Amino acid sequence: MGQFGFLFLLACCLATGCASPRSTTSSRSKPDAATKAGTEADWEKRAQGHAAFAAGLLRGMKNDLEGFSRYFEKAYEADPSNEALALDIARRRLQAGQITNALPVLDRAASRSNASSEVHSLHGVALFQAGRTNEALAAYLRAVEQPLVMPSVVQASVRLLVAGGRLGEALETLDRVSKRTGTNQPSLLLDLADLYLLCGSVDAARTNLTTPRAMDLLGRVRQAGPADASLNLRLADRYSALGRMADSEAVLKEFQQRVPRSPAALARLAEMYLRSGRVPEAGAQLEALRRIDPSNPMTYYLLGSVAMEEKQFEKARNHYERVILLNPGFEPAYADLSVAFFNLERPEEAVAVLERARRDFAPNFRVEFLLGAAFSQLKRFDDAWARYQTAEKLGSTNEPPLTDHRFYFQVGAMLERKGDEVRCIEYLERSLELQPDYDEALNHLGYLWAEKGENLERAQAMIELALQSEPDNAAYLDSLGWVLFKRGRFEEALSTLRKAVAGLERPDSTVFDHLGDCLAALGRWSEAREAWEKSLAVEKSEAVAKKLSDAAGR
Repeated sequence: MGQFGFLFLLACCLATGCASPRSTTSSRSKPDAATKAGTEADWEKRAQGHAAFAAGLLRGMKNDLEGFSRYFEKAYEADPSNEALALDIARRRLQAGQITNALPVLDRAASRSNASSEVHSLHGVALFQAGRTNEALAAYLRAVEQPLVMPSVVQASVRLLVAGGRLGEALETLDRVSKRTGTNQPSLLLDLADLYLLCGSVDAARTNLTTPRAMDLLGRVRQAGPADASLNLRLADRYSALGRMADSEAVLKEFQQRVPRSPAALARLAEMYLRSGRVPEAGAQLEALRRIDPSNPMTYYLLGSVAMEEKQFEKARNHYERVILLNPGFEPAYADLSVAFFNLERPEEAVAVLERARRDFAPNFRVEFLLGAAFSQLKRFDDAWARYQTAEKLGSTNEPPLTDHRFYFQVGAMLERKGDEVRCIEYLERSLELQPDYDEALNHLGYLWAEKGENLERAQAMIELALQSEPDNAAYLDSLGWVLFKRGRFEEALSTLRKAVAGLERPDSTVFDHLGDCLAALGRWSEAREAWEKSLAVEKSEAVAKKLSDAAGR
């Protein structure tokens, strides 16, 4: 017997139930002729349906997809009660983009009184794809009323109702589904909470209704204590979105107690603590995560960020180097490692790291900018200027531009050290155009003009404005004292310079030199000599030494 013959006989057995002669007819009752004719016709139709189904299977085995579909459709025509077959045919037609061919099958299946949620759901999908939105919504709502409903269908129903301005119906639908959804469906409960929040975002006046209902659903999920990490993260995120940070943290900690070695909970807690400035707690979570998964470069990257926040620069360097070792393609680690080297006063190593990044990755504003800063530290000002120019080109094309007021200030400060006074002033003024009250640029440009003896009135106003941001800043006080000195207001200058000296964290040769000049202008030579001596003790200077020598006989 061939394969088709076997399948055909199998189909016939399925159609007739393989009944034995003894069981076909009861001895106490016999069907009348009409019933018997109807039964025989029904059995014949079913047998044809099963035969078509078997033939379709055979063509599928031979990769004859067209024949496969054609025989399946004949099988469904013979047995319209076969919902699974209707769904299979409709899905295949939808996948092939044959929406108009899928709809008649789904229309027929959905018209049955006992049609399942799955049928109504797929019917809604097909209607929506056909552009029949109102009919699609009606199909979705029929699906929602069924005992077992897919979360995607609830979402589609509520979103269509909201889009159509039927917010009241959307909330009623959510209420009905929420009441019959148990804690054994935590994912659906979270979806429903999201939909309540969506409704609240559309109409702020209803938030007094939607937020408590969302909170109730979140509470039900939390009480159930799902074991799935993704569900706990979603739950924590929803509490966070509602501003309930303590609840968000508690959810993660509760999950951590149930699953102590869950990387997901540790990572999310670390992220939460970092964002809220709870750096030591973030570090503790990351250390635990490192012990669980010592090969994860992102853990070391975040540990590096924690160490930088705590000013443990050697520790940060070690973590960033581990990141690069584990993942040489993780570009941000190179820039951060160079910053750690800056803080360790090791600019040569910062240059080496940044040059490697420059070689291995696409042109990058931050890398070019940091290279400029590193070369500036090394007094390689031509190299610094070249890198800053490249950074400016890269950063200015970004939206918004990366070349902000701080960038122009840094370049201006380097240009002053380079001896390019004209460009220095140009970049400092550009910084102040972008941020008129930027205290560092105000002080720097004001002091530069005081040194030149130009624009003294404006220079004083700029430095006084800088001092409004930091009234006790010793460098700003020195600048103000110096511009007052240049304007011939020696008593005011002396008072201001003494405040600057008192505010120094460590001795500064320039401040003592300015104090000495002011005291000399007032004829207080012994005090002037003392100030110049202190200046020379900090840093040797021929100019200051000459002042001290000239004042020896006074």
